[in-house]
Amino acid sequence: MSPYIGITGFSKPEEVFSALEVFPKGISRKLMVGVLASYKSLRGIPMKPRWAKRMPDPTTISRLFLNDERVVNLVHLSTGEETILEDMLKVHELAGQNFHGFQLNIAWPQINQLISYQTAVGRGYRIVLQIGQKAMETVGGTIQNTVDKLSHYVEVIDDVLFDPSGGQGKPFDTRQAYEFLSAISDKGWNIGLGVAGGLGPDSLNLVEPLIAKFPNLSIDAEGRLRNNQNDLDLKAMSDYLAKALQLFA
Repeated sequence: MSPYIGITGFSKPEEVFSALEVFPKGISRKLMVGVLASYKSLRGIPMKPRWAKRMPDPTTISRLFLNDERVVNLVHLSTGEETILEDMLKVHELAGQNFHGFQLNIAWPQINQLISYQTAVGRGYRIVLQIGQKAMETVGGTIQNTVDKLSHYVEVIDDVLFDPSGGQGKPFDTRQAYEFLSAISDKGWNIGLGVAGGLGPDSLNLVEPLIAKFPNLSIDAEGRLRNNQNDLDLKAMSDYLAKALQLFA
């Protein structure tokens, strides 16, 4: 599947249109349109203002997913272990015909629930598994243990995203990311690789040392593209996209 330059936290169609104004046609790399959803947002349960501002009403998700060859439309789902299948199927129902898949912001979701989802809807939907701080700590905090655990998932996911920040805007450690990606690459698995954490228009230097070995690397940005009101900053977003496109050119 195509590597992407991602932005997470879209909540209005005009934000997606604005991003596409910067994104050229005819390149293999996609714009990842990331829309957040959670256990609470899917059930109308009040959330902390920080997250409520970033998560649209689930019934409007389909309006954010355009039919455009330049995009890959992913819902970034955070939910409880026992409701993964229920919530994936609910999102699938709401997200419309231009929905392409999920990023699962869940520490080691139950594999049988992912298989059940794929059995219900088919294998044509992309699944990106986020590996965050909690996921690593759960297996002892080492890269080797994390990769060993990941080996059980390679048949049911399409990509793995190293993201110790989790939308908080904290920069990832480039050396740790390099070691993590190398350990996965050495396995020869047929999965895409990505990184996130503290990326924005002024921090793409974190990614640059990784590109020589991982030219098909996907990246994603969230926290550092928000303004003081926690809205998506369209200028910061455009600058980030322009610089990232140049970096991967």
